[in-house]
Amino acid sequence: MKIKRFNDIQRINETTEFNLQRLGADSAPNAVWSTDNPEMSLGSFDKNQNAITNAIAKVNDILFKLSRSNSLSNLRSKIALENQDITSLTIQRIIKRNSVLYDAYVKFIIEDLEYWGVIYNITARNPEFKSEVFKDHELLQAKEWVVKIKGTVIKTVRNWLKPEPGNYKLINDEVVCYSRETGNMLKMNKDIVVKVIRSYNDEITIQYKNDYYTLVDDNFVYFNWWFEKV
Repeated sequence: MKIKRFNDIQRINETTEFNLQRLGADSAPNAVWSTDNPEMSLGSFDKNQNAITNAIAKVNDILFKLSRSNSLSNLRSKIALENQDITSLTIQRIIKRNSVLYDAYVKFIIEDLEYWGVIYNITARNPEFKSEVFKDHELLQAKEWVVKIKGTVIKTVRNWLKPEPGNYKLINDEVVCYSRETGNMLKMNKDIVVKVIRSYNDEITIQYKNDYYTLVDDNFVYFNWWFEKV
């Protein structure tokens, strides 16, 4: 086999079509940076792309700073707490624990889940509410949220126990109450109609004929079960 001499081999010209278009010499170490039109060269500077890159960098920097501050944490907590409001509440029953104490059993809905709870001594100045909802670790157990839920349940039940002013008919068989002024007893039978004048946290003032009477204890707690508005 005959070995060709160097002079017989076709030389490779460094001037190619890429070079002829003045996009930079192929063999030049800084070909990209020596072009007449940087926008046509490989790896050229693009002001729009650069603006996007800088904007993304700034956004990432802001997110990084927020992640290390209390602002984002507080915002997330606020949004989470807003989703943990009670959407439905039902009074299941009220049980008389002794001669003066009544416990109200309730169920309520938070985030489509049903929870149960008990309000101890519902007619007292400071009733106590306990529930399984405060043991659910899937919920954000923030202190202000716990206080809010307790207050909402107690307030809702206590407001329900206080009937609005108006006329009410007795649907129970019999209710006994006493006059506020004379202390005389009034024995109310089924279908009697009385007028509610005012409701308090532990008693109701009614009017029958020309006298005023006070409903307390069972008559107060179970008023909504024993009377209906007319």
